[in-house]
Amino acid sequence: MVESAALGSPGEPAAPVVDWQAELVRHAPWLRTIIAARLGEPAAIDDVLQEVALAAVKQAAPLADAAKVSPWLYRLAVRQCLLHRRKRGRQRKLVDRFAER
Repeated sequence: MVESAALGSPGEPAAPVVDWQAELVRHAPWLRTIIAARLGEPAAIDDVLQEVALAAVKQAAPLADAAKVSPWLYRLAVRQCLLHRRKRGRQRKLVDRFAER
């Protein structure tokens, strides 16, 4: 859902404002599928989806085109999957290192 918000000058066109909560709820099933396909860890899906939502809210900026919300969320989901896998790899190496001692 995209609304318009007035900018500082009355002569400028209104910048679109994205209702991130509504967009995240609308895209959640699709994002969950993307995350599940990338991770293969059912236990981590909700954690990564929450990280995607957090990143979307933190990085939220007025988008010039409402059609760009889906590709942007897709990119955030893929990025969060990569970060999750990287973090898990580091944790496993650390656990393995201490298990050898």
